Amino acid sequence: MLGRHTDDLGWCRRSQVKMSDEMGCARSTVFEAVERLVKAGYLEKHEQEEISGRDSAHWYRVILDPVHPNLALVKEADEQADSTAEIPCRPVGTPAGISAPPAGPEPAPPAGPGPAPINDTSLTTPVNVERERAREFEKQIERWLKKTHPAWPSYISDSGPKALAEARKLTDEERDAAADRMADYVASAKVGGRTVICTFAVYLSEKRWEKLPAKAQAAARADDYAPPFGPVWMAWVMGHVLKGPSNPEATAFAERWPQLFFLFANARQGRGHRFGERFHALKSRMVAVPVDTSQWDDWKAHFQQQGWPWLPDPGRVAYFPAGGPAGLAEFEQAVRGNNDAGGREAAE
Repeated sequence: MLGRHTDDLGWCRRSQVKMSDEMGCARSTVFEAVERLVKAGYLEKHEQEEISGRDSAHWYRVILDPVHPNLALVKEADEQADSTAEIPCRPVGTPAGISAPPAGPEPAPPAGPGPAPINDTSLTTPVNVERERAREFEKQIERWLKKTHPAWPSYISDSGPKALAEARKLTDEERDAAADRMADYVASAKVGGRTVICTFAVYLSEKRWEKLPAKAQAAARADDYAPPFGPVWMAWVMGHVLKGPSNPEATAFAERWPQLFFLFANARQGRGHRFGERFHALKSRMVAVPVDTSQWDDWKAHFQQQGWPWLPDPGRVAYFPAGGPAGLAEFEQAVRGNNDAGGREAAE
């Protein structure tokens, strides 16, 4: 039934509901038959999903006759066999000379529920190993397309099979480059005044990302950047809590300490911030305090006593002013002294 709908390469897209209607059987029967054919190596099934996540009609590829292991042994149809041993249908008689009864008019018994026997010898030869590699390669490309294609502007109206066919022609490096520069190409096309973007298949077949200018290198971080929980970052935090909350009447963290809330949120994602020179100048006054040590517990208790927001998880270590909580007066004086000397607290 599938063979009646395939193209020249053995591909077709068919709903199992339609197949069951066409053959006059239950959908479960079609499903089991498809699974058996796939397991036996006669059929490939490529599942499809709608944008909504619902199942769609799947793609099937009927696997044609296996590759002959040695074409040199194939004889012409009218070529004389070398011996009777090569005649595939020679009469051999019946076992022990017992005459065979004539075939009766009864139909053959129905096939059992188990899978049909597999007569394709290539399934246990290196040919099958190569076929399995090809299948895995095909699945890898399908996963790449399923992940990449939805971000293309014309995805809804694009032809999935055409995009898949073009993706197969690319190397792994070319597919990676195509995905990496996809947004750059779309932005460039819009700047050029285009209102209609080409299909994803055309983008892949013409390798249009190669026509784009070289990707700009990421700008180096400014010298005033400081990573989270480091000496500069923590110097700013300590200076800020010593000064007090921005909105003393508020109770929520985000409203009472808005700048700390922003800083802590970035720190949870591994992002630091840029700070003014006076906080970089305080770097020498900070010491590393490992997590879960007595010094760490002292600082945590002091924060709680003062009503200051405690840090998000820093991992292994965070920096605090030297001398512990008892030395905060000296640190506060240093902060104020640097502030009197001028300089901005933080840059955007």
